[in-house]
Amino acid sequence: MPRLILPSDLESVGQDRRKLVALCNKGELTRLRRGVYVTASDFRELHPLQQYGLRALAFQQLAPRQPVLCHATAALLWGLWIVGSPQRLHVMTEVTRGGRTENGVIRHRGSMTEGVVHCGPFQLTDKLTTVTQLILSLPFPYAVAVCDSSLRVPNRQHIYNQFTQADRDPQPGEPRWQSNYPQGTPLGREQLAAAADLLPSRAANVRAMAVINFASALSGSAGESISRAKMHMFGFPIPVLQKHFTLRDGSDAFVDFWFEQLRLAGEFDGKEKYLRAGWSGGLSIQDRVLKEKQREDQIRSQDVGFVRWTWAEMLNRERFIALLRQAGLRQK
Repeated sequence: MPRLILPSDLESVGQDRRKLVALCNKGELTRLRRGVYVTASDFRELHPLQQYGLRALAFQQLAPRQPVLCHATAALLWGLWIVGSPQRLHVMTEVTRGGRTENGVIRHRGSMTEGVVHCGPFQLTDKLTTVTQLILSLPFPYAVAVCDSSLRVPNRQHIYNQFTQADRDPQPGEPRWQSNYPQGTPLGREQLAAAADLLPSRAANVRAMAVINFASALSGSAGESISRAKMHMFGFPIPVLQKHFTLRDGSDAFVDFWFEQLRLAGEFDGKEKYLRAGWSGGLSIQDRVLKEKQREDQIRSQDVGFVRWTWAEMLNRERFIALLRQAGLRQK
């Protein structure tokens, strides 16, 4: 991550701190928070989630007490499946005076010491606390995505592949701001249920258990999890996940969703499948698309139908329902 630039850095070498404002106005520096800057060219090269992480570091630099990151902010460090880049930082507080949201920071009431772990220079809520917070605050499909990811065993090869060579072999505990690959020890359904039993109201417990009971470690991505949750909400049959097929060359293939009665395979087509650098042995995008078509053709030859959808189709209620019905699925 780029080095943060503070007024004290200039004063230590006898320069006027007001020079930072001038450089920011010229576009040479980017202001992360009042009094904390970074070189603009370095900031532009970062992925949006890395930019978010740098803003968290800037906030910590100015805080009178080391903050405890929580909610969506902590979820990124755990690699939990949240959709998009958070617009605000989420931190814990033991007091409720003042507003909950101020200067791009949302404060959540809770302990600053219990259920807190370290990740590089940061303190954050542990995985169980983070998941519980998100289950209670997100709509059902998005809460399912978080819960699904918390059950998954981290795939170290995937985590390795997503970074450039210069970023690989990180130091133990080095922060990684991403939401693709779960990190840390996977949670168990029993742990989640026990946490739900400690919630302060029956309504909160019922909400949490609806998500926990529906969650599955077999889901392969946030898009798959949200798709499955929406199928359930719209009254479609619940599919089998990761149905196995054997291709002509003897290799294994899995489809995201399987509807046995119709011999129908469902596939969520997120663009990450085709664009991610570490996917499919470094093949070009064209070769990846061709390989995916060959895979589908070989599965189709086994008397299997296919229905595919994108993010845009899945997030549009009418389009998603119509697409599934056209494929032969019926609502209850």
